[in-house]
Amino acid sequence: MAADRFSFLLDHGLAGLYVLAGERIVWINARAAEILGSKLEDLIGRSFLEFLHPPDLSLVKANADGGHPYVVRAVRADGQLVHLEAHHRPVVIEGQRMVSGAFLDVTERVRLETADREAEQRRVEEKLRHEAFHDALTGLPNRALFLDRLEHRLALEKRRHKTSFSVLVLDVDRFKLINDSLGHVRGDELLVQIARRMQSALRPADTVARLGGDEFTILLEDVDNPGDARKVAERLHELLRVPFWLGSVEVFSGASIGIAHGNAGYGRPEDLLRDADTALYRAKAQGRGHCVEFEASMHERAVELLQLETALRRALERREFHLHYQPVVSLESGRITGAEALLRWQHPERGLVQPLEFIPLAEETGLIVDIGAWVIREACRQMKEWQEKLGDPQLEIGVNLSSRQFQAPGLVALVADVLQHSGLSPRSLRLEVTESLLMDNHPNVAQTMTELRAMGVRIDLDDFGTGYSSLSYLHQFPIDSLKIDRSFIQRIGSTDDALEIVNTILSLASSLDMEVVAEGVETQQQLDLLRKMHCSYAQGYHLSRPVEAPRFEELVGTRRSWAA
Repeated sequence: MAADRFSFLLDHGLAGLYVLAGERIVWINARAAEILGSKLEDLIGRSFLEFLHPPDLSLVKANADGGHPYVVRAVRADGQLVHLEAHHRPVVIEGQRMVSGAFLDVTERVRLETADREAEQRRVEEKLRHEAFHDALTGLPNRALFLDRLEHRLALEKRRHKTSFSVLVLDVDRFKLINDSLGHVRGDELLVQIARRMQSALRPADTVARLGGDEFTILLEDVDNPGDARKVAERLHELLRVPFWLGSVEVFSGASIGIAHGNAGYGRPEDLLRDADTALYRAKAQGRGHCVEFEASMHERAVELLQLETALRRALERREFHLHYQPVVSLESGRITGAEALLRWQHPERGLVQPLEFIPLAEETGLIVDIGAWVIREACRQMKEWQEKLGDPQLEIGVNLSSRQFQAPGLVALVADVLQHSGLSPRSLRLEVTESLLMDNHPNVAQTMTELRAMGVRIDLDDFGTGYSSLSYLHQFPIDSLKIDRSFIQRIGSTDDALEIVNTILSLASSLDMEVVAEGVETQQQLDLLRKMHCSYAQGYHLSRPVEAPRFEELVGTRRSWAA
């Protein structure tokens, strides 16, 4: 009875059991035959290797010594593959070396494990795909995904031949200020809140994406007319004007928006995004909270500016810049006391490029720093030459400095180097700055002015009267003279308020022990009135237009006088 039970367990247990002599099966149980899909009598005497999946033969040979379980594939009699977890070891039976082994059918386990691995792989791939096409901070589509959707939309447009979608590019107003003052964590919170508000203003079919930084873009589907896109922009403006709470801090923001309307004429999605961005640039130039729709002329202007920038970068090395000099006249003596150096660009193809056209571009690109350094060197060299040639060491030269140039590191060292190499006295150099520079709250402005003044250089406040109503800053900075803006001088004699303003400025300057230069004098009446009001100096077209160096030298040399 016990032998029968043992025999039953051998044949009907979970494991397939076998004994091999070499590779030949000398004994095998019923469970093993069942797993292999064969009859017992068909297996005895056959090579065990016949039943293994050929690619796994090397695995079996590598485990010939046994000792550790391994998974191998076998081919059933019906051709199906089964996975066997095998374990065998050498034994000696009746003095003969044999192999005793067992295997379990783990096909279902392997299938589940494989399914789990494949599912995990799919999850990883899906995560990587999502990360590749979505912004990590806001979860919105990123530039790559947006361009992909826009490309499909353009392809559809070419088949439909009708304009029915628009692209909006949005830039958050005041983001840098908020980010700098509250920190990047709060700045990120603001971007997330803005993203949620934008999503709430759009339909499910529309796409809002984050391009990077504080710039977002929107693809508006099925836009019946351009007015619909403008309405969406207005709705976004209203939503973003509502204050945001960043922790316990309430902040106000807003947005500038550029719009480009899609049509089949666009070849690439990048071109449409570029035009919307061009419109955004124009909107930002108008101030905060504006919305501008793209027009073809904007692209032409953008291309023109790019070409101008390229030419501007080469202008210094090609020596295309030169200076004109506008005389500054003493209203007491009527004689020229110095000049303001004014930059001119003689382009080889465009001719004379007006300063208003290239100076803002030089500011934006940072080229103004190198160009401004050249102006200081050339102006000081030329003035020293005139002082020696004309025998007038009291002549002064004024040079305009932009805010960016003034705040650039190394200005004081540059001025010291220029004065040393040119031999010009520091008292002969006047650096002209604007009120906006003093209002920037840049930590180095006052320090730089103090160091320049200690050197002997004079500081003049240009275009005075057009900037800020508060005059308290005049006590905070070492200013030598005020240059009254031409807009006030040109109204002298025609309106009483202009005369009053000029008189007030003159009184203010006198109380602060500052000199005054009247800019933009264009008539004899203006000159006479300024002289009566005891204004110190004047410059303007009535006295002389800006002239080239030889003509200025001639005016000084002939001792031209504008005395009363």
